[in-house]
Amino acid sequence: MTLLRIGVVGLGAVAQSVHLPLITRRWDLFDLAAVADLSPALLGRVGAQYGVPAEHQYQNLDDMLDGEELDAVVLLTSGSHGQPALQCIEAGVAVLCEKPLAFSLGEIELLRKAEQGQGRAMLLLGYMKEYDPAVLTLKERLPGRKDTRFVNVEVLHPAGSAQLAFANLHPGARDVPADVLSGLIEADEQKLDAALGKDSPRLLRRLYSNVILGSLIHDIAVVRALVGPLQAIDAVHYWAEQDDPGSIEITATAADGVRVHFNWHFLADYPVYRETVTVHHTRGSGKLEFTVPYLLNAPTKLQITERAGAGVSDSLFEDVTEAFEQELVAFHRMVDGGEQPPTGIAEGEADVRVAQLIAAALANSLQVSIGGEAASA
Repeated sequence: MTLLRIGVVGLGAVAQSVHLPLITRRWDLFDLAAVADLSPALLGRVGAQYGVPAEHQYQNLDDMLDGEELDAVVLLTSGSHGQPALQCIEAGVAVLCEKPLAFSLGEIELLRKAEQGQGRAMLLLGYMKEYDPAVLTLKERLPGRKDTRFVNVEVLHPAGSAQLAFANLHPGARDVPADVLSGLIEADEQKLDAALGKDSPRLLRRLYSNVILGSLIHDIAVVRALVGPLQAIDAVHYWAEQDDPGSIEITATAADGVRVHFNWHFLADYPVYRETVTVHHTRGSGKLEFTVPYLLNAPTKLQITERAGAGVSDSLFEDVTEAFEQELVAFHRMVDGGEQPPTGIAEGEADVRVAQLIAAALANSLQVSIGGEAASA
């Protein structure tokens, strides 16, 4: 297999706790050629830790693409990834893009056209749960969609510091130039204008970007992978605003009439991150219990409930194979072997469309105005 020269852009929590350790582990697939971050201090510390020489450390993606001959980029920056992913594709550099793919459908259309222009798959979207052995096993064990009745998703989300206490991350630095930071914030605001309308209230914009696209998008993607895409959003309720970002409840209908229920709660002092996805069908149930996403090789638990003769059987499946690592392997296959990834631009577009349906229903529930793409969703 070809050793791919890879660059990592954005050196925050997910880069330090997940992607950089795994790229180092998979020395047989990747050569960490360059790193980039807006913070000079963080860039220097992380670059030194992973043995990246100063001449291969960059403060932005533009300089990295100009200064390096790369096969691929892992894009881990905050905010919308539409524009930086587009830069990579147009430069002929494949990209593993963390969620969200983009804030607006207009950005995704540009990505789709750019990938078509390259004539091959160029983007893998970072939905690591779809590479999880437990998710893949449940998908194999489920009956047809017409036999599936109900999917329940529950996320109990403590503060990020609690989830990352084990990781010994490099301390953040406040040395990003103010004009650079303000320019990025303004660019994201313009993308939110396109998605939700210029007059959409601040609360709606934060919930759309930070909760729906920032966290729930993973569960929307898992539901799509297991039982098909959501067809309609029936109701959305939001409460506990004082515990910013609070709680959000969504009821929806998936393909073939499968009912889906999401409950997402930010509980700052809750003792552990907890995420469950339960699928009930006419012959049994499958329940996934995900652990802290930053904890490598901690298995997702899958409980299968089914008939056993005249009784009932509860079986437990666990596999320590790391989902993020399997995602990187799939990325290598895409870049080196031309394989179409299971999570690409099309899947990202489908999930952003669902996110906009949720935003429109949420606006209706809050009795606030919404415009842009979501107004016609």
